[in-house]
Amino acid sequence: MATPDVTMTRAQYDSLILAAEGDSLINVGLLKDAVDKANDINRYLLHVRWYEQGGDAPTRIEIADGVEWPSQLSFKLVQDRPISREDVDTVLETQATNPIDPMVSRDPLAIVGWTLLDDYSFVANAS
Repeated sequence: MATPDVTMTRAQYDSLILAAEGDSLINVGLLKDAVDKANDINRYLLHVRWYEQGGDAPTRIEIADGVEWPSQLSFKLVQDRPISREDVDTVLETQATNPIDPMVSRDPLAIVGWTLLDDYSFVANAS
């Protein structure tokens, strides 16, 4: 499936270049949101985390400044179509070794809303 072209204003393009070069204080997230809106692009996000069977449980989970889960036991799934169970299964197949108790959250900061994968309703993610 071909990916459609994306357009942006010259000001947005200049801001993107400055941000890429590290010379800008622009909020890249806001720029992305503006370009997405102008091009009618929807993004769907689902954080995935798991434990590894036979592995040590995460021991350094900070709550004070947000939750830090070991990066090797988590994945941020973002795509331009609703996320399905098959998408999450693919993440687990490619990113994990022997995952147990996988959990998912739609929270952009990955702090709240964690639900066991088997209890998660993928219909709600389509909104």
